[in-house]
Amino acid sequence: MRKNRTFAFSIILFASCFFVAADASQLGMMAGLFFAHPPHDAFDAAKAPAAPDYSQPHSWAALPAKPGMSAATPKGIAAVDPHRAEVDVFFIHPTSFFSNSQWNQPLDDADTNERTDNGTIRNQASVFNGCCRIYAPRYRQMTFSAFLKPSASSNAALDLAYSDVKRAFEYYLAHYNHGRPFIIAAHSQGSRHARVLVEQMIDGSKLRNQFVAAYIIGNWIDRDWFAHLNTIKPCEKADDIGCVVTWSTLADDADGPAMREAFAKRSGIDDRVGEETFAGRQFVCINPLSWSAGNAVAPARLDLGGWVYGRGETPRPIDPGLVSARCDDGALYVSRPDDIAYRIALLPGGNYHNYDYQLAYMNIRANAIVRVHAFLAHAQTHG
Repeated sequence: MRKNRTFAFSIILFASCFFVAADASQLGMMAGLFFAHPPHDAFDAAKAPAAPDYSQPHSWAALPAKPGMSAATPKGIAAVDPHRAEVDVFFIHPTSFFSNSQWNQPLDDADTNERTDNGTIRNQASVFNGCCRIYAPRYRQMTFSAFLKPSASSNAALDLAYSDVKRAFEYYLAHYNHGRPFIIAAHSQGSRHARVLVEQMIDGSKLRNQFVAAYIIGNWIDRDWFAHLNTIKPCEKADDIGCVVTWSTLADDADGPAMREAFAKRSGIDDRVGEETFAGRQFVCINPLSWSAGNAVAPARLDLGGWVYGRGETPRPIDPGLVSARCDDGALYVSRPDDIAYRIALLPGGNYHNYDYQLAYMNIRANAIVRVHAFLAHAQTHG
C-alpha cells in the first residue's frame, strides 16, 4: 500500500494541478505558481483547518438539490433531471488551493471555493450531468505548493485530504446513495484520492455490485496497480463496466517517459523512499475518442467536441473535431488544437493536463451515458 501511495503522490507532482476557465483571474493564478513554495512550518494536525461536516450542504460543491456549476452545459445540450437519473457520480475535484503558508485548505476559503466551482465543477464535473446525479464534496485539499517538494509534512497533508474524501464518500453512501449504482470520477489530486478510494473501499467489497466505472483522469496509473486489485481492471472498450478509465494528455511531440523521469529525479522521491524510477513500468491509457486501449490514432473526426465554458455568463459553443489522439505508454498524445482556449494553460513540455477533460468533453459525456446503460442492462439481466 505504501508503494502505491507514494507512487500516486509522485504522479500528482508530475501533473500540475490547476484548471482553466480562460479568464484574467486564472491567468493571474498561473503566474503566481512561479512563486510557489511549500509552507515553511511543518505540518501540525492540531493546526489543521476544521473538518468538513458533510451533513451540511455548504460542505459540498455539488449536490442534486444544490447542483451549482455542475449543472452547466454547452449551448443546446440538456442536463438530465436529477430526479430521473438512475445513477450517481461521486466527483473528486483537483487542486484549486494555492497557499505558500498553509498545508490544507480551510473550507471557508471563499476564493478557493470560487475557483473550484467556476473551474473544475463547471468544466469537468458537468460532463456527467447528462447521465447522473452529481455529488462533489469540498475537502481540505493539499496546497499545490506542497507537491513541489515531497516530505513527511506533505504526506501528512495529503493523508488529511484523503481522510475528508473518504468521510464524504461514507456520508454519501449512508445518506444519499440508497443502493444506487455510482461512478467515481476525478482529476489530478482528486484522482490520487480516487485511486485510494477504489482500492480500499470498492475493490472486493459489496460496493463492487454498484460500481459502474471510475474515470481517474490526469493521474498516471501503472499496470502493476491493477495487478494488486482483486476485481477491478482497466476498461478496454466503450461499454465495459466495473473498470477504470484513465489517461494523461500530452502534445503529439512530447516525451512522456522522459517527463516522468525528470519529475521523479527533481522531486527526490526515489532518494526518499528508495523506489525504482518510472523507467520500465507500463502505464495504462484509454483513448477517449475511440475508447480503445490500443495505440492506433483516432482521427479528429471522432472528437465529438471539446468544450470549456469560457468567460462571462454565456457558455462557449462545442468545438467538434478538435484533436486527433493516440495512446502510448500511458500517455494520450493529441494533435495541436487550433483554438487558443485549449492552449492558454498548456504546461511546459507540451503537457495538456489542464485540458484532460475539455479536449474530449462530449466524448466523455456520451460515454458516461453508454456505460450507465450497459450497467443497467446488465443488472436487469443478471438480477
